[in-house]
Amino acid sequence: MSKKNSKKTPEKKYLTISKVVKNLKKLYPDLSSSKLRFLESEGLMSPKRSSNKYRTYFKEDIEKINFILKMQRDFYMPLEVIKEKLKSRGYKKFISEDSRPIENIQLKLGGKFKTDHEPLIFSISELRKKFKLSQSYINELIENEIVEWKEEKGKYIINTGDIEILNIVSNLSKYGIHVKHLKLFENFASRSSAFIQQIILPLLMSSKKEERLRALRTANKLEIMLCDFQEILIKKGNRKFLEKHK
Repeated sequence: MSKKNSKKTPEKKYLTISKVVKNLKKLYPDLSSSKLRFLESEGLMSPKRSSNKYRTYFKEDIEKINFILKMQRDFYMPLEVIKEKLKSRGYKKFISEDSRPIENIQLKLGGKFKTDHEPLIFSISELRKKFKLSQSYINELIENEIVEWKEEKGKYIINTGDIEILNIVSNLSKYGIHVKHLKLFENFASRSSAFIQQIILPLLMSSKKEERLRALRTANKLEIMLCDFQEILIKKGNRKFLEKHK
């Protein structure tokens, strides 16, 4: 066998979903595996699968995830707008020009779009049409404190952080899930938030800046763990139910 033929083709490196979450948590503390799966279900990304069916994330996937999360966090962009931005010439140019290996990705993607985009403001009537929800349904969400509204620039608007909630409840409503059902999860979220607040309160009472930063990091970690814990319990309950009705 010749020396030329004996050379092996270098394997393209990738990360598993757990590794991606671990590597990006410093930038996005609330990131979880379920969040990545949600982005996939919304059509913003489509990671390849390995022979054992596990998701595999290559360099371009990780840069795309970073961009999506940065646009959400810094500019409050709805996923639908981010999806269009991923198709833009500027984004594709950055990806094609960046030749860093996967181990050295510095994840600064998104800065160049900062001057071009301000947080988008949608009125309640615009969001009602966008997500095909009735005014009475939105009123019920507001009354049950699942979403909040405020007046800005002469418009009654939904808080930008709650737009993703509207997207989710719009999809849930297709399964006959109503606000009275969602209130169960809002109650759980409120109790979980109060539980976390009790834990971090002593840190917040400190006059030291590092203790207050520690409180923020602790809150972020607990949020992730409690959300993951709830997800596991829900899946466990469903597995038992399905096994029972085989």
